[in-house]
Amino acid sequence: MGLLGTGGTIAAIASESGARGHRGAGDLAPADGAAPAGIEVHPRDVLRRSSRAMTLDDLWALAEAVRAEIAAGRDGVVVTHGTDTLEETVYALGLLVETTAPVVVTGAMRAAHLAGPDGPANVRAALVAAAEPALAAYGPVVVFSDEVHVARLVTKVHGTRIAAFASPAAGPVGSVVEDRLELLLGPPPTPDRLPRTAAPSRRVAIVPTATEVDGSWVEAAAGEADGLVVAALGGGHVSPALGEALIRVAESGRPVVVTSRCPDGALLARTYGGAGSEIELRKAGLLFAGGLTAPKARLRLVFGMSAGIPADQLFP
Repeated sequence: MGLLGTGGTIAAIASESGARGHRGAGDLAPADGAAPAGIEVHPRDVLRRSSRAMTLDDLWALAEAVRAEIAAGRDGVVVTHGTDTLEETVYALGLLVETTAPVVVTGAMRAAHLAGPDGPANVRAALVAAAEPALAAYGPVVVFSDEVHVARLVTKVHGTRIAAFASPAAGPVGSVVEDRLELLLGPPPTPDRLPRTAAPSRRVAIVPTATEVDGSWVEAAAGEADGLVVAALGGGHVSPALGEALIRVAESGRPVVVTSRCPDGALLARTYGGAGSEIELRKAGLLFAGGLTAPKARLRLVFGMSAGIPADQLFP
């Protein structure tokens, strides 16, 4: 079993100025004789940094490391990671890695120097899950607090609690109980993996929405980007002024992808009309991202465009 370390709270070291620095993957692996039965752990470090500092190039490097572990014949791969951007990393792996073996991402909310650290239990549960061959069909998953979540749906729902991750649209697909994996739901109906992959070479900005947010800065932001992702209101709406600006960007040939700032719910297609509505935005050529959050839609657009895949094929 490969255990790849990237840093984060699970590896944090206490200091007078706050947790900083990171222990290596070897420090996070179960001690000799303490791993789940039948699992031999092979740790190595890919990165040592907080997840808030992760870059697109880091995600590509991590995907290459996971692919190398699978190519080397590992029965499964566990990645330890900071929680701030964990959901983006697992989705990026879903885009970039063919999971012929299970791939599991985990982390911790309480560092080792705090009371009740959750890292050791999360690593153990992740190793148990990654040892189950059937999990490979689910693509990369998150294992946290003994729950198993698929990459497309999982999100961090609480900033400090140990039970920090959930899948609002469907819930966990499985759980780890008594050192065994219990799968409750089948794998996602369609994989997120891209048909071809390349190192990231495109820039995509995320546009937020709120009351009276207009398009005054959108075109300036678009001038520095190859595409935009909009965290729209409700089922896919924006203010009339913002809608006009986004349509101008789309008419310039750069893709504009609409998501919702809501953590759950479908994007609409034919319910509301008028300026800023989903009907107007779709008619103008904006693309809609289904159930993906804005950060995940951004990753799909960045890596897809970098590999030369047209945006309308990424978001049909």
